[in-house]
Amino acid sequence: MVVNYYREQTDILLKTLIETNINMNLSMFYEKQDSYKTIKDLTYHIGNVGVELKESNPNRQDIDIAAYAYNDAKYIRKEIQVNNEDIYFLYIYINVYAENIKELEYYLNKIEGITQSKGMQTRRANFRQEETFIGSLPIMENPIVIKEVAKRNILTSGLISTYPFISSTIFDDEGIFIGTNIYNNSLVFVDRYDTNKYKNANICIFGTSGAGKSFYTKLLILRYKLQGIKQYIIDPEREYGNLCKELRGTQIKIGPNSENYINVLDIRRESIEEGESGYLATKIGRLIGFFNLIFGELNEEEKALLEEKLIETYKTKNITFNDDSLYKKNNEKILGKEFKNTKDMPLLEDLYHILGKDERTEKFKIKLIPFVKGSMKFFNHYTNVEILILNKYKI
Repeated sequence: MVVNYYREQTDILLKTLIETNINMNLSMFYEKQDSYKTIKDLTYHIGNVGVELKESNPNRQDIDIAAYAYNDAKYIRKEIQVNNEDIYFLYIYINVYAENIKELEYYLNKIEGITQSKGMQTRRANFRQEETFIGSLPIMENPIVIKEVAKRNILTSGLISTYPFISSTIFDDEGIFIGTNIYNNSLVFVDRYDTNKYKNANICIFGTSGAGKSFYTKLLILRYKLQGIKQYIIDPEREYGNLCKELRGTQIKIGPNSENYINVLDIRRESIEEGESGYLATKIGRLIGFFNLIFGELNEEEKALLEEKLIETYKTKNITFNDDSLYKKNNEKILGKEFKNTKDMPLLEDLYHILGKDERTEKFKIKLIPFVKGSMKFFNHYTNVEILILNKYKI
């Protein structure tokens, strides 16, 4: 039981206690008192003590204590009358749990040290363990037997120092289990895709060799799969193949010896959000970034030239900035909103030929040779893989 406190408290009392990893229950009771009755009692007390201080011998040993009590009473009365504060009785009980007596004694000594450093005086509830245990249960019962021992008056402003919700716990309602907090062993649940709370979903995982980075990453993949979140994994070490197979995902191998191809000039129906427009504009913006890697850092003039040639390349396939041009037609009528497939899209080779027709872009054509005729010609094929969507989960 906490039985005494500093006369003045500005720090959060329970912060250090809550952030320990000791298994315990912490119970606090606040009992609001009648302000009118309190002022009446304080006035009577101030009058009596004031007279006693005037008439008493200044050499009395308890003169300082009486003076403190007198000044405290005047302060409390002023706060209630002038600043409209309320007065409460505060009770704090701590129940500690352990596997054995030795461990329990260790925890009790640790808690006594922590509370003492915060200006709180504690008393073990010898022969009152049952009552203190009842006081810590969520049944709102504060046994009378222990109330008088733990009671301490406190003003509204002082209640701030007992605020209990200061632990560094991270718990998102829709989050997945990440691990435990090293400071207090609380569980950490994070929803990285909560855009109201986090600016983006980026994370970085650090650890020594063998610490479990890959295992942890695979756990994240499994947990996000259960939440129906679509995931793409770039796997240069080829360590996620079995996981992809077990989750019935699509494994795409890109390389000279691969039979999987992805046409970088493809425009997919899901490349923009539903209800939005601008398929070609969005695709060209992304392609500029792709060719920036191939051709080196492009200046604004080169980007403009490249964009002109990309527009011309798509035009050869009757694809323009009008989104309707991406739907299959019969006699200029759209056929049931059927989106064009990869065979209806241009290839890098088409762009290669168009670049060669203009001397301003001849250098770009030369840099595309490896991607059209050389070692990386696997980029110059129609897409022959599909991202599977199974059940309600997207992989």
